[in-house]
Amino acid sequence: MPVQQRIIERGDRLDIAFIVRDQESAAFFNKHNMATAATAAGVGISAGPTNPDYLVDADGEVEIPVIGKVKLAGLTTLQAKEKLTGLVNPFLKDPLVEVNFSTFKVTVLGEVKTPGSYVISAQHATLFEALAAAGDLPHSAKRYDIHLYRDYNGKRTISKFDLRKMYVLNDPDLFQMRPNDVIYVQVRPGSVFKEDAGLVVEIFTILFSAATLGFTIHNSTK
Repeated sequence: MPVQQRIIERGDRLDIAFIVRDQESAAFFNKHNMATAATAAGVGISAGPTNPDYLVDADGEVEIPVIGKVKLAGLTTLQAKEKLTGLVNPFLKDPLVEVNFSTFKVTVLGEVKTPGSYVISAQHATLFEALAAAGDLPHSAKRYDIHLYRDYNGKRTISKFDLRKMYVLNDPDLFQMRPNDVIYVQVRPGSVFKEDAGLVVEIFTILFSAATLGFTIHNSTK
């Protein structure tokens, strides 16, 4: 199954690098090198620690040194690469621009061993990788009615699928995760009954033990 190109969205973090033969000339365009280069040039900017990632803001833009704000939301990394290459061409000779995602978060809730949010591969992830990150499904999980909640590229959907069926492997919308997907695994009704029955048995055992102890103490005081 070919991997679908991920779309850049607001809130994503991108690793953007500008590479040329004379890397010193590209230092001001690379965020992680900007402070060091500025200090070396005597500009007076502190060379303290900086986050090399670029955050896509609420307007869908990232702020690139020298160039300024550039709107990348709605583009693939390949399209973003082409756009940034065109913008730095007047400043750099034969630039090579690399654009990659720094984060890929999915959330797995419900009847899994360790529910929660997980950061998996920076570029893409599959359904099974997401479930594996949550520790897999116990026997009490309802494998035939799993819900996938998705809010991606301006579209919100809810999908239900049977993890035991072959079509899950052949459906790219189910098998390939999107950033911030939420998977909800329900518990089988029989499992809930077993858990409740076990709790009732435990309570009954405690009450029976207490009654037996009280009866014993009462008889011993006669």
